[in-house]
Amino acid sequence: MNKNSFLIFLILMVVFASSCSDESGALPDPTVRALSVNEAEIANSANNFTFDLMTKIESEFPNENFFISSFSVSTVLSMVMNGATEPVQEEFIKTLGLSGMSPEVINESYLSLAEYIFGLDPSVTLNVANSNWYSDEFMIQNEFVNILETYYKAEVFARDFDNSATLGDVNGWVENETNGKVKNILDAINPDHVMFLINAIYFKANWTNKFDPDKTTDLPFLLANNQSIDVPTMVSEVKHWLAYDNNLSARIIEIPYGNENYAFTIIMPDDVSEIDNILSRIDVTSLNDVLSDSTTFVGDLYLPKFQLDFKTDLKELLVSMGMPLRGLDNLFEETVPLEIDNVIHQSFLEVNEEGSEAAAATVVGIVPTSAPPSTRINQPFVFLIRERNSGTILFSGKLLDPR
Repeated sequence: MNKNSFLIFLILMVVFASSCSDESGALPDPTVRALSVNEAEIANSANNFTFDLMTKIESEFPNENFFISSFSVSTVLSMVMNGATEPVQEEFIKTLGLSGMSPEVINESYLSLAEYIFGLDPSVTLNVANSNWYSDEFMIQNEFVNILETYYKAEVFARDFDNSATLGDVNGWVENETNGKVKNILDAINPDHVMFLINAIYFKANWTNKFDPDKTTDLPFLLANNQSIDVPTMVSEVKHWLAYDNNLSARIIEIPYGNENYAFTIIMPDDVSEIDNILSRIDVTSLNDVLSDSTTFVGDLYLPKFQLDFKTDLKELLVSMGMPLRGLDNLFEETVPLEIDNVIHQSFLEVNEEGSEAAAATVVGIVPTSAPPSTRINQPFVFLIRERNSGTILFSGKLLDPR
């Protein structure tokens, strides 16, 4: 099914400006508090970054489903920022939409915001993990390590990047931190890679009011080309919130998880053919205002049951948004010109009668700038020992097994 065949859905991992009800049933009330000015700015900028990145991905993958964790991407870029020189740090900050904030404030706000998120709902499983993997041929800067460990709670690993086991270690870490939902995020470790910065995020929550599996049935779903198809659709009388955005000419439906502080938020344009244009028109401030005026509704809700897998290299898209590639001089003690080689993002989402399970990971690979291509002799070969001027061959042989 192509992208146009689905609702635009947004899992708003933090519903700071949502219209969540005070009622929580048997679950404990969410431990909400007012955000600091810096936390609010971080959250708002992250949401703007979400729609900017989604717009870029939509243009790259027209007529296709996609699912991302912009929180994961922005977290990795924040970590990379701390390894850049001061002028380049400003470019990362601008890309993240945080102009005017210092790296120190960004780091402190990320930490406090992350700690706040984890305490909101004990019935929701939320895991965010960060790590740094670097080649043991280099000496990582202590200040960079301290920032990663203090503000991002990152694990730091020195590894032999020429050892094939390292690939399994990296992929295994990501798979473990995403509860097995993101596997083999790296296909290989490039011989030129010297560092990976990684974020992994895992989310699992049950609906506040679950759907009855016995009521799930095939029902019509209207595609963007006005073709109707039948898809497995969940239906139940559940509590949800309804709002209407006049600027977008779209209905907004929020379905709560757990104690209602997390929600699955759907933005569905009246005109199905407008699905390709709506992302670029979403304004976060306006959206929050609309959601704050939503109406609580208890009634039949119909929602497609689906699963998505997505993987891509975001490097060029992020460059088009202003992300710098070079100037990462504060990663290692050695003076080595470095650049970002790739930004691999992989994600998973399942929406069913119980609730939703989502996972994503982002890996930023770092390589030396303009490094000469590596040459690996890793298969049987014939060899000669010769005098190059005259061409005289002194010795010759064939190697089939180096053991």
